Amino acid sequence: MSSLPLNGIKLDDLAAYTQVITDHPEQAISEYGIVAEWRGGVHSEIRTLNQYIGGKEVVKDVSFHVGEPKELLGNNAYPTPQDYLLGGMAGCMMVGFVASASARNIKLDEVKLTIKGALNLRGFLNVDADAPVGFAEVQFNFAVKGDGSQAQYDEIIAGVQQSSPNYRTISDAVKVSAIVT
Repeated sequence: MSSLPLNGIKLDDLAAYTQVITDHPEQAISEYGIVAEWRGGVHSEIRTLNQYIGGKEVVKDVSFHVGEPKELLGNNAYPTPQDYLLGGMAGCMMVGFVASASARNIKLDEVKLTIKGALNLRGFLNVDADAPVGFAEVQFNFAVKGDGSQAQYDEIIAGVQQSSPNYRTISDAVKVSAIVT
C-alpha cells in the first residue's frame, strides 16, 4: 500500500485507525453534540460541542446559522434546517464514496452528489392533519468521473448506503429523546 494519498485520502492512516478500533472496540465510539441559540425570528445560531472519539476530546470551535426563506418568516440569509439535514447526509455519503473508491485504487477526477426531497408544508403548518410532516422520500444521484467502471461505482454506492452514519440515520428509524430543563 502506498503512503501517498489517493484522492486526498491517506489509506495507511485509515488502515491504522481501523486496526485500533478492531483491537479496542471501546475506541470506536464517537460522540457529537450541538447547542442552538435563538437569534430572533426564525434565525438560530448553531455551535458544535467538542467531539469525543474513543473518549479523547476533539476540540471544536465551529458555528453556523440557520434561517428560513421569506415565505416562512425568514429573510433567506441562511440555509434552512432541511438544507443542513440534506447537506449533512451528502457530506457523510461523499466521505464514504471517496474513501471506498480510494481503497479500490480508483482515481477520481470529479464527484458530484445531488440530494433532493420535497416537504408538504400543509403538515408542518397544521393545515392538513393527513399531510405528512417531514420528507416522504429523499433521492440522491452521484455523478462521477474517474478511472473506475460503472459497476464499481454502483458497488461503492451500495456500500455507502450500508455504512454512512448520516444516510442510515435518515433512512432508518432512530430513537429521539426529549429532556426539558
